[in-house]
Amino acid sequence: MQVNNVEELFEKTLQESELTKKQQAVLSVSLNLFAEQGFDRTSTSEIAKQAGVSEGTVFKQFKTKDGILKALLDPMIEQVVPMAASEFLTEINTSQISDFEGFLTYAIKDRMVFALANRKQLKVFVQEIIRKPEITQGIADKLQRLIAGPMGDLLHQFQVNGQLVDWPVMRIARYIVGTLASYVVPQILMGIDANLDVEQASRDAAHFLVRGLAPEK
Repeated sequence: MQVNNVEELFEKTLQESELTKKQQAVLSVSLNLFAEQGFDRTSTSEIAKQAGVSEGTVFKQFKTKDGILKALLDPMIEQVVPMAASEFLTEINTSQISDFEGFLTYAIKDRMVFALANRKQLKVFVQEIIRKPEITQGIADKLQRLIAGPMGDLLHQFQVNGQLVDWPVMRIARYIVGTLASYVVPQILMGIDANLDVEQASRDAAHFLVRGLAPEK
């Protein structure tokens, strides 16, 4: 069964890490508190209390609140993001979609649902990407490796079948990711348009991309 929840993915990476149970508890609690009330409004004493440890234990391992945030972001970038991408690719492959618009509609809807279901947790992540642009490079590097692998093979097949413009797949991926982000990032950061019709939005986005990425005549 696919794990489609950021918190569950993060817990899985913690369980597979070399962190102690107390350290894992600190990070799990921090993720929830940062998501619910923001990084600046969360105190280390509050983290310690909910994690069931002393505040000294928090500082001994992570030094500062920024140290906790770094310990959260590192596995997010190095493990959670690739894990979510891998499970998404598995889902795409098993769906056996043969036309480009059908693939886009399915993929965009799937990622919209994923983002909205994990809005609070992803908000912490997106806020830090905005605050620290260097994080974006790490994400871009992982996206490039993904596109060079299974996802790139799938896009290339649509090109061979005459359904997709003959551009470098990384350029195509940027348009797809950018269009998806235009829908989900405002939802994550500001919670606007809370009643977003995911079905309609995914169809609209897919139709827009199919027209823009149609083979050149």
